[in-house]
Amino acid sequence: MPVTYPKPIVVPPPEGGATTAVCIFLHGLGDTGHGWADVASSMPFEGVKWVFPTAPTIPVTLNGGMRMTGWYDINDLSIDNIKDDRDQTLASTEYIQGLIKAEVDSGVDASRIVIGGFSQGGVIALQTALRSKERLAGAVGMSTYLALRDDFPDAMSPNAKDLPVFLAHGTADQVLQYQYGVASHEHMTEKLGMTAVSFQTYQGMGHSACQEELQQLANFIANVLESTVV
Repeated sequence: MPVTYPKPIVVPPPEGGATTAVCIFLHGLGDTGHGWADVASSMPFEGVKWVFPTAPTIPVTLNGGMRMTGWYDINDLSIDNIKDDRDQTLASTEYIQGLIKAEVDSGVDASRIVIGGFSQGGVIALQTALRSKERLAGAVGMSTYLALRDDFPDAMSPNAKDLPVFLAHGTADQVLQYQYGVASHEHMTEKLGMTAVSFQTYQGMGHSACQEELQQLANFIANVLESTVV
């Protein structure tokens, strides 16, 4: 049975201005778009609309088959035992590609769209960015990893080679260990030859976000969109 993606939360540009850029940000396992929507008010960039999609509700093997919001099924958290859920990962990637297309069709240039996410959301954001036929402004992956690695570089769009990417991970992450972030950064830069991938480390941070990280995220978005906070 096909999964259903709830309607995203949309936060228009501050003070009702025209939309000149879009940030699409994806939540982690068990969360919803509401869980990250406050980011929009903390980063009120002129002309920037925020879109916070919500994942479908699916059975999750890691949690004994319990149904919860998830961009894909996950069986294990260890690097050695985790298995990629190819079908649902690609289905969610296709869904996000559709959201990007809708923004482009509405008149926003793809080069003014940032795609990002936390944990599972970051997985889908990176998949979307690396496969995108459109040249995006940038990609963000927080406390996450690059899945379906064997697909790349064959599945990688030429646009991804110099795509600005902001990766961030805490050293005390007990859900997706810090090594996930380190290995993903190394793979993207050394194996895939991506030239604009930065990796930020946050000492003592768990599977969460901190103020310093959010400030650096704001700086990254401002730089790739050449935008200013209002």
